[in-house]
Amino acid sequence: MTHDNRPEWAKVALEGRPDLLQRIERYRKRYPHRDINLYIEKIKRDASIEQTREYLLAQLRNRSFKVSSSCLVYAENILKQSRYAEEYLKGNTYPFERVLQYLQEGLNLQLFCSDFREVEIAEASVDWIITDPPYPYKYLPLYRDLAIFAQRVLRPGGGLLTMVGQSYLPEIFRLMSVEGLKYNWTLCYLTPGGQSPQLWQRKVNTFWKPILWFTKGENKRWVGDVVKSEVNDNDKTYHFWGQSVSGMTDLLQKVSYMGETILDPFMGGGATGAACLLHRRHFIGIEIDKNVFTTAKERLTQLQTRLYL
Repeated sequence: MTHDNRPEWAKVALEGRPDLLQRIERYRKRYPHRDINLYIEKIKRDASIEQTREYLLAQLRNRSFKVSSSCLVYAENILKQSRYAEEYLKGNTYPFERVLQYLQEGLNLQLFCSDFREVEIAEASVDWIITDPPYPYKYLPLYRDLAIFAQRVLRPGGGLLTMVGQSYLPEIFRLMSVEGLKYNWTLCYLTPGGQSPQLWQRKVNTFWKPILWFTKGENKRWVGDVVKSEVNDNDKTYHFWGQSVSGMTDLLQKVSYMGETILDPFMGGGATGAACLLHRRHFIGIEIDKNVFTTAKERLTQLQTRLYL
């Protein structure tokens, strides 16, 4: 036996809504030969999402939190997005719970100057690993270590998103084939404008790079597979290989929810961390180079102070 866990209003979404009944009647008159039942189901679904959004916002507004007013405004704005209401209607309360937990506890920012393989991260404690390891051939063994690390620290259903160069893709796939971690998809990360790297040995001007997506267990999230930075947003201010905050923001917002924990084991200049702070995700950053770490730490702590005080 299956149980309908939807709120009551989702089952009777048209009751007390003459405006929706009028829309249905107009549709019936305009398209007399179409299946009106399909349109009614769409109207019911839209009404259920609308009412669920209002319910979630009311739950938020009826509680007291210690976070800044800007953080509360951000939470209200993201709850107005359909994706949170849609998940709640499916019975998946996890995204909304993460929002509430974040507002109750505030930001958790952890920064480590170390080799990621030597940092103690609790098992099954991370929602997403989003990272950009070095691409040269001598660093290829890191990809296997990254996959093993991800399998341990990701929670069930969590994901690893790693940018890669295209020169050694077959070797990278082989190295990242570890038990407990499943390849899910390859996303396209676009870098539009005049920031095309020239790969002389391959005779290619490249305007995109692959992002390999692995999951711990089955993936349950729908994600668009094209990510992009803003035009000519090739930010190397904090690191020679640094990514832009705009690009990492687009990726972050496509795959994750407010209040989730994101880890970057190759933090570099901290672009992933900056995107996490700006969009209210917890962040764990690890960087092995002391000078690079110092720069990234200063960047993120200053941003934290500006956003959260």
